[in-house]
Amino acid sequence: MNDQWGRSGSGRPASGGGIGGMLFACVVSLALGAAGGYGAFRMMDGAVPTGEIEERGQRIADLAKELDARVAQVEENTQKAQALSEENGALQRQLDALRKNAGTGDAAAALAENARLTGKIVPELRNELELAKQLVADAEALKKRAEESVRDRDRQLSLRADEIARLEKALTAARNQQTSSQSVEKDRQAAEDALRRELEEAQRAQDTIRTTDLPALRDEIARKEKEIAELKTRNASLTARIGALESAARAATVRGEPEGGGNKPVVIDNQKPGQARDPRSAVLVALAIDNTPGLDRLSSAQREQLERTLVSGECVTKALNSALQRVPVLALRNLMRDLDSDC
Repeated sequence: MNDQWGRSGSGRPASGGGIGGMLFACVVSLALGAAGGYGAFRMMDGAVPTGEIEERGQRIADLAKELDARVAQVEENTQKAQALSEENGALQRQLDALRKNAGTGDAAAALAENARLTGKIVPELRNELELAKQLVADAEALKKRAEESVRDRDRQLSLRADEIARLEKALTAARNQQTSSQSVEKDRQAAEDALRRELEEAQRAQDTIRTTDLPALRDEIARKEKEIAELKTRNASLTARIGALESAARAATVRGEPEGGGNKPVVIDNQKPGQARDPRSAVLVALAIDNTPGLDRLSSAQREQLERTLVSGECVTKALNSALQRVPVLALRNLMRDLDSDC
């Protein structure tokens, strides 16, 4: 609705996200590392059994299938987030209509509408919390896979070192071998050249593992740990917000019941200075704060205090001053408009 400030409320912006890019980078890194190891093992005759090579090829195929499944899951979550955003828009329009008709409805109708709106938002927040918890579990599983790949690269590095030692020993033996004929000398020289080439290839493969594969995997593990920490912080914030909304909704419902079973109207908003404080809808307060620029930087404690104060029916100016120790002009104007408050 528009007023003297010249602005109107808008729907809550949709939020969404995924870790598809990180999943893709992790799996591609593993696949490239496995492919490089496979090529290096094929170059060294007898270095790795054929069964192990086939097993690594099967593992690469399994990781590719898992990547496809993860990408499909991310796309599905994105579609769900879009549907939730559209549903929130419909809810905002219903709330606007409720604010226009708030002065004409009786107490029972207002309380019933408040309970209905609260029953829609809280389950949606719970669903979002469950999805975030699942993302944490997926990220931890991918972290474990990356750690296993690091251990596998360490084992490969150890095998390379053993192979280099064997080749150096064979090269030394070839150099020390004494022959009595030119033919034997040529054979010895050819064998020495072949051993030298194998030694150089083994050293290059070892350098590749040490300088490329292992640092990339360690960086991926660090990114996953950071992502897990961010998701856990988001889960804690969502849990605290759900509890605050439920508590505020219950408190507003108890204070808004008419005495003596009568049909005394309950004025949800429009508090004026000097009047008795009437409770506001917890859902309306939460949506108004979400749609007010500048309030997204509030800490969890500041937001909870501001929501609790506004739901209790306190004047918008006093509520902002109590929570922020100051009164931002833009936030004051938007909250007064969205909550139909005159102070």
